[in-house]
Amino acid sequence: MKRRANEAGLTLIEILLALGIMGTVLVLITSWQTSTLNLTTRANATGRGLSELNDLTGYLGDRVRGALRVRVATGGLTVNGSSGNSCSAEQPCLAAVLPDANTAGTVTRYVLFVYRLEPRSKVTLDKATDAWAEEHVQVLREYRSGDSATSPVNCVPAAGETFETASGPGCAALRDLAGLGAVRGFQPFLVSDDLTPSDQLPGGEAPFSWNAATRSVTLRVQFRQQAGGRVTTLPLTQAYALNVRARNVP
Repeated sequence: MKRRANEAGLTLIEILLALGIMGTVLVLITSWQTSTLNLTTRANATGRGLSELNDLTGYLGDRVRGALRVRVATGGLTVNGSSGNSCSAEQPCLAAVLPDANTAGTVTRYVLFVYRLEPRSKVTLDKATDAWAEEHVQVLREYRSGDSATSPVNCVPAAGETFETASGPGCAALRDLAGLGAVRGFQPFLVSDDLTPSDQLPGGEAPFSWNAATRSVTLRVQFRQQAGGRVTTLPLTQAYALNVRARNVP
């Protein structure tokens, strides 16, 4: 018995057409999901970069404002005694001497902080695994003097002494920060990750610069990340610049 016309099933051509349409729809959905995921990843990276930028410039800005001595070094200063750790154009340093007070607000010592931009590969702790970043970004590390086992040590003033008159160990070296040739035994701390290398900043600008006439430091940084299949920078085309006056530097 023959089937009626309205009971006939789908033909092979109709099935193939339906499969083709479904395949196209699935490709479009997958492409849209991938694009959305990449956009979300880049948006999250931008948000993280803005937060890091705010934290970094605020932190360093506060250090410079309160410093009693400031030095920008692209040579002539070695950190922790190795020639490979010398401050240079590729690994510039910002050094600052700061007072440290107790809970009563009395200054008990003066501490030397050295900030240096370094290859990310030098850091073994406190960083996320990222093979791309190892080759394309720098980190900013902070080195601090201690009460002992460092050279120089913290300057501890006696009763009635100020930073300018303190005679304790380390005090003369911290006062003559411009003439200090090396620091040793300083403990490193990671301050910021994912920074555009100092010799690759837009316009060839330096990350740290000192203006003796105005007693001010200009900080220039740019974040660089690989996110959502694309390398992004923040700001996009130039470094973020912050000018800070060292109020207590004579």
